[in-house]
Amino acid sequence: MAQNYRRAKLRGKSFKGQDLTGADFSNSDIRGTDFTGAILTGANFRDAKAGLQRRWAIALVIFALLLSAISGLLSAVGGSLLGFLLVNNHRENIYVVVISLMVLSAFFITIIRRGLSAACGFLVMMITWAGLAAIAWAGIIAVAWAGVAVTSAMELATIVAVIVTASVSVVIVAAGAVIIIGSAAFAGIIAGLLAVTVTVSVAGAIAGAVAVAAAMVNFPAGGVALLVAITVVLLGAYASCHALFGDEKQRLTRNLAIALVAKYGTSFQGCDLTDADFTEARLKNTNFITAILTRTCWYQAKKLHLAAVGATYLDDLQLRELLVTKDLQNKNLNGWNLQNINLRAANIKDASLIGANLSASNLQDADFSRANLVETQLDKTDLRGATLTGAYIKDWLITSETKLDKVKCEYIFMRIPTRENPNPFRLPTNWDETFKEDEFYSLFNPLSKIKI
Repeated sequence: MAQNYRRAKLRGKSFKGQDLTGADFSNSDIRGTDFTGAILTGANFRDAKAGLQRRWAIALVIFALLLSAISGLLSAVGGSLLGFLLVNNHRENIYVVVISLMVLSAFFITIIRRGLSAACGFLVMMITWAGLAAIAWAGIIAVAWAGVAVTSAMELATIVAVIVTASVSVVIVAAGAVIIIGSAAFAGIIAGLLAVTVTVSVAGAIAGAVAVAAAMVNFPAGGVALLVAITVVLLGAYASCHALFGDEKQRLTRNLAIALVAKYGTSFQGCDLTDADFTEARLKNTNFITAILTRTCWYQAKKLHLAAVGATYLDDLQLRELLVTKDLQNKNLNGWNLQNINLRAANIKDASLIGANLSASNLQDADFSRANLVETQLDKTDLRGATLTGAYIKDWLITSETKLDKVKCEYIFMRIPTRENPNPFRLPTNWDETFKEDEFYSLFNPLSKIKI
């Protein structure tokens, strides 16, 4: 007998590895509940509330604020070091500082245009070149010690020290930028834009205080520190907000932040959720990594975009949106892989599904009126009760395991219309006639053609 947890308060409970086939968790509070590895085939999670418990949400936001404070400190300290290199106004120092600022600018621009992973790759390459330059100067120094005056050798050593200091400063500032982006995105995943604003503000306040302190020692150092800090804070706000709103360029930041937060929320990691129902469930900060999501229902699920989904089909933003809304009317889905999904009672009117793979999907009661199903794969697909009136089914791939019981269909087209043939092969052939009840099933069900 299926277990009943309807409207239960299950915060922080563990059902790890249990067999909960068909269990009813509708309207229950499952924040922080651990279902890792459980069998939840056919389980009902309608209107359930998943995600973080409040105490974990508060603790993680505080952690993000501490990280933001560290990022503000790093960005201001890195900028101050670059500023202090300008104290003696040596031409070589100015060149090194200008090049360092150019590298940082390129790093920031790369984050905006291509994302954090590409920017970090760029920075590694630049630091490598700086290291090679320092090694080259060290070689020159070695030669200088052997053949020139000590004064000249010391000048060369000073240049090497400047290059190393500048490189360290760039790394420190870059680390501050990465931390502020990550911490702001982390906080935003938990508590929204307000948390992003507070996190970035903390970083700005700490950076400003360090910049003022540097300016009291050396004004150019404070000025550079303030310039760098402001840039880092603005960059953190921009990149974290774009990550929060699903910008593909900030995908890495977003996915890492969601995955880290979801570790402390409701866990369905490794669960079998075949035919489970999450209709109108709240799924923010929930972990579905490596879960089996065969024909799982996501209709009107809330905050699913803030759940950790790993490499499941939910990682496809467009597909996820279709599964939540079940509105595919007039959509072009030609060639899409739609296997093992749940579109029960979906609106698929006038959609184009040429060559799409809908095998083993739940399409019961879906409305395919006038849909283009040319070469659509429907092996083991459940079409019971679906409406197919006016659909085009040339070379559709149904099998003996395709379920066509109770299909509603007044007429069907065996070809798609062309300029030469605007009225393609229609069944029934008489345009004044329609299929009788169950006539479509008898005509197209492969099993009905087997002679016993």
